[in-house]
Amino acid sequence: MMETVDLERKLREEKDFNEELVLGNKAPDIHILINKYIAEKHASHADIIRHLNVERCYGYQLLNGKRTPTRVQLIKIALLLKLNFDEVQHLLKVAGKEILYARNVTDAKVIHAIEHGLPYDKACEFIWNE
Repeated sequence: MMETVDLERKLREEKDFNEELVLGNKAPDIHILINKYIAEKHASHADIIRHLNVERCYGYQLLNGKRTPTRVQLIKIALLLKLNFDEVQHLLKVAGKEILYARNVTDAKVIHAIEHGLPYDKACEFIWNE
């Protein structure tokens, strides 16, 4: 599997479009990426589900790929795991969601919370008044 930057470079360089190149290098399923980040950050599924404030069964379905997380749920997971800006953008791209856009007030608050390392609860209160 080719890294996205390498795939982009190859697409720009090659004269003819190679659909097989794209089809053979699909992004991982979002739950695989989420679980990779969970493992890297030594977090637990139970903690993620508890902080997302969703039913236990539904939470496990989000984490095992049976359900697709919303953009807000992905951002909350990213905040819980203390992902950096680039990791959050990557998570959103792989999920097919809009990346963070600094001219959007809510997104700007997310960027601020990430860059300033706000604790999860304070970040959610700051961003969504929760």
